[in-house]
Amino acid sequence: MAKLLMVAGLVALAAFAVGLAQETEQPKSVLTVETELCTGVEERMPIGMANSFHADVGQVWLWCRVQGATDTTLVKHVYYYDGEEMATVELPVKSPSWRTWSSKKILPGWTGQWEVKILDENDIVLKTIPFTVSPAIASDEGEETE
Repeated sequence: MAKLLMVAGLVALAAFAVGLAQETEQPKSVLTVETELCTGVEERMPIGMANSFHADVGQVWLWCRVQGATDTTLVKHVYYYDGEEMATVELPVKSPSWRTWSSKKILPGWTGQWEVKILDENDIVLKTIPFTVSPAIASDEGEETE
């Protein structure tokens, strides 16, 4: 009888654990993304790829190729500076393989840790891309060169 109660308890515990695991699973998106942080986009391709920029960069761009859309949808690029949301850009996705991009102006005093989260239309995070903005390089004005 004790073995029977122990087995029943283990079965109940296992069922509880499976239920708990199902509740905490994050929903999956059908979309996948390939990304590049860069200083610009030319002919629909990124240029000046980097994950660290100087504060005098002016703008940082996020280029991405979205794959897997079965109908017209959208993705969002959400820019964060030191954990605070600074901008959200909604971008249409109109085919199964679609290139799109957004940019964020960077003011000289906004140095530190940044990240961009790419979300699908259901706000599922597809990818998080961290980057750093460091102080601008001081110019050597006034120095003579030969």
